[in-house]
Amino acid sequence: MSHHVYGDYFGCDVPAVSGGGGGMMSTGLVPGGRRTAVCAAWLFDGTSATLRARPMLVFEGGRIVTVDYQVDPPPDADVVDLAGATLLPGLVDTHVHLAFDATADPVFNLAHRDDDQALAAMTQAARVAAHGGVTTVRYLGDRDYLSLRLADQAGLPTVVCAGPPITTPGGHCHYLGGVAAPGPAGMRAAVRDHVERGVQVIKVMASGGLLTPGTREDETQFSPDELRAAVDEAHRHGLPVTAHTHGTNAIVDAIAAGMDGLEHVTFWTVEGVDDAPDDVVADIAHRRIVVGATAGFAPVAGRPGTGRTPAPPGCPRSRAAPRARAGGAGRAGPRSWAG
Repeated sequence: MSHHVYGDYFGCDVPAVSGGGGGMMSTGLVPGGRRTAVCAAWLFDGTSATLRARPMLVFEGGRIVTVDYQVDPPPDADVVDLAGATLLPGLVDTHVHLAFDATADPVFNLAHRDDDQALAAMTQAARVAAHGGVTTVRYLGDRDYLSLRLADQAGLPTVVCAGPPITTPGGHCHYLGGVAAPGPAGMRAAVRDHVERGVQVIKVMASGGLLTPGTREDETQFSPDELRAAVDEAHRHGLPVTAHTHGTNAIVDAIAAGMDGLEHVTFWTVEGVDDAPDDVVADIAHRRIVVGATAGFAPVAGRPGTGRTPAPPGCPRSRAAPRARAGGAGRAGPRSWAG
């Protein structure tokens, strides 16, 4: 169970509590420092497929101290009765870019915001996440380390910061400020700079990406030696390192470099999206590399909850195929998480 409570304890009206219909429920929890008992109909603990009936959670100072079932609240506690609701642990979104909005051109919009405007937009996006029950986000690429200013803010999720992603001159997301000088020494210097700024994870752009003209998803951006230098330097400072990998060659290089995580893993080649090579998937599983499955859902006509709007042109090739492969990769054993 998450130890973060998003109620009035931290200036937010909505904790990580799901109602019976799947929506979030506003609770009006009392301020931090008070002993509070939260009662509900059911609890999902994140480890079992079985819901537990009549949970009763006791909070002290914004932390969960007791979880019991089918018991009365302590007589000295303020009681929040969420009749009919289901409680669940705080959700974790492992791949966010809070500075990018959901418009057709998020890069353009960010470029026309100064730091104060960008930080305000990031704060609002984080607040929306908290209101949806997300209590931790892994921010894998901000502009000029702005995400570090979101740490420990009231009403926001815990933010695990990568700072600007490390990239090549003119490479994917170079406009965010994380350009490394060429060569292993330049990569090590870039990692050290991130460490000194206080990041908690290192993000490396091993391939090109969709949001940067002049780069290609199928092309690598760093040599194997540079990727190994990134991993070695990050681990030397006790930090995990993950790689943005669309292209098959970038995926293979990142695996060989010893990356802790791989983002996207869509197996692009110059001809489009390829099927995932069995040996590569097996290597990911064997090395216990975590795959950041930044997958969505393609609309399926007639299936409730998926919508009926046709997918955008190119979606079946560039998005649906990776989703289909994710199931096969999961059966082969690689660990994955949602972002």
